[in-house]
Amino acid sequence: MILRRLYIYLVSIAALVVLAFGLALLGQTLLQLAFNTGDNLFNRTSLAGYTAAVVVSLPVWAIHMWFGGRFARRDPAERASAIRRLYLYLACAASSIGAAVALASTVAGATQQQLDGALFDELAIAQVAWVTIVLAAIWAFHYRIAARDRAAVGEVGASATLRRWYMYIALFVGLFMMLAGAQGLIWLAWLRGLHSELANYHTLSAPAGQLAGGFLLWAFHARVLVTRFANDDRRSELRAVEGFIAVAACIAAALISASQILYFSAAHILGVANPGGAGSDLLAAFAQPASTMVVYGAAWLLIRRRLARDAGTGEGARQAAMRRFYTNLAALVSMAALAIGAIGVLGTLLIQLEAQVIGVTAPDWKDPLSLWVTLLIVGGAVWLAHWRPVPWLEERQAISRRIYLWAALLGSVLGVLGGGIGLLYVVLQQAFSLRPRLDDPTNLGLAQSLAVVVVAAAVGLYHRRILRSDSTSRHAVPVPPEAAPPVTPAATADEPAHATQEASGLHYSLSVVGATEDDVHQALANLPPQASYHLKASDQPA
Repeated sequence: MILRRLYIYLVSIAALVVLAFGLALLGQTLLQLAFNTGDNLFNRTSLAGYTAAVVVSLPVWAIHMWFGGRFARRDPAERASAIRRLYLYLACAASSIGAAVALASTVAGATQQQLDGALFDELAIAQVAWVTIVLAAIWAFHYRIAARDRAAVGEVGASATLRRWYMYIALFVGLFMMLAGAQGLIWLAWLRGLHSELANYHTLSAPAGQLAGGFLLWAFHARVLVTRFANDDRRSELRAVEGFIAVAACIAAALISASQILYFSAAHILGVANPGGAGSDLLAAFAQPASTMVVYGAAWLLIRRRLARDAGTGEGARQAAMRRFYTNLAALVSMAALAIGAIGVLGTLLIQLEAQVIGVTAPDWKDPLSLWVTLLIVGGAVWLAHWRPVPWLEERQAISRRIYLWAALLGSVLGVLGGGIGLLYVVLQQAFSLRPRLDDPTNLGLAQSLAVVVVAAAVGLYHRRILRSDSTSRHAVPVPPEAAPPVTPAATADEPAHATQEASGLHYSLSVVGATEDDVHQALANLPPQASYHLKASDQPA
């Protein structure tokens, strides 16, 4: 059975690929002949090849799909098989993303005359529109078959996982197509409003098409997920992974754009004539980073809300895990920005110092220092807002926190490795030279490599210390709930908070008024690693 399924659907996918390319290129060639453009002899030769591909692949694909459908109607297990669903959802994913890209090109070509004043190329628009129609038809055919299979035999296990892979990949691609298009529109509209010459080298039609194609791809799959699969997918790991990857990309884009805005401002204050090649027009220089920060910052907040909403519908453990994962992910991305900024700042200062020592002309420091200081400030601010060095015990044991710590430690070790190689390279370059020179400008690379080593070592030592502290807390023996007096909110608001020490001096009873559970955890976060406590609300039985 499995071998038969593999044969049917492997042949089907191979024939479908040939058929899709053949139909697309055949239609484009026929349009060239209809518009009477190009070399007719070449077009007729191509027409023969594309026609042959369609005539051969179409019956092969149709016959095997008919056999697959016949077996599926006879046997529910065949209809629910993961191999059949793999074929259907692979075809849906490839054709839907391809159709969105082709639609973006179609909209861009159709609007370039109105938005950019360019010539209207009817042949190019018709050709790319034909490709859109072919891919959309392939997607609709396979999506309908998959929907019928779901309605007939349901979808659980591997089949549901394959459907999620298709939908969340399409959702992710559509989201970032849409964001990139929106950012491009805002950026160019800003430049045109300022009558900047930079707008002459870009077109509005391209981001408009990207926005349209990405929006349709994202909106359809988001709507289907909300209306049909909300309960099934709310606790799905793939949904969470897609959300966390998307939010990480949005955080990185927002941080970089915010640092660029501060960089241009600082460089302008310091008198840099052309910061980052952006010219002297500060408002025009703000256009790209400001549009990126607006679009991706808004997406960051919205995706964060979606993750919180997904977590809130589940049990408390899942909700806490999702919150921890987001917090540590934001801390990891911002730590990377902070470290890069620190390396740049320290490297710029060390280069100025080394240039004086070895007697060479120091490069300009205002422009690079403006860039790295702003990245250091933005990254540091976001990292401090999300990072807690000594959280409560459950937070310390979270897998997301350990991933953050080990990822930071790995990055620091790789940084020390790369910086050490750079240091040794500069030294050996002069040692192996026929005429070693102290005043060689290439020796300035020593300062930059030294900055990498120093910052990477500092980051590594800090996170190593946190990792050891967390490891110590994991080895502490927790007090059983019945042996530890509970920490309970008081029943009445007028009862003051108080603490009483038992005769042994080892156990405490604490009554807290007007605070949430998170507030209590944060207040007790500075307890030593060997200490433990048990929190129980007053309305719960003792």
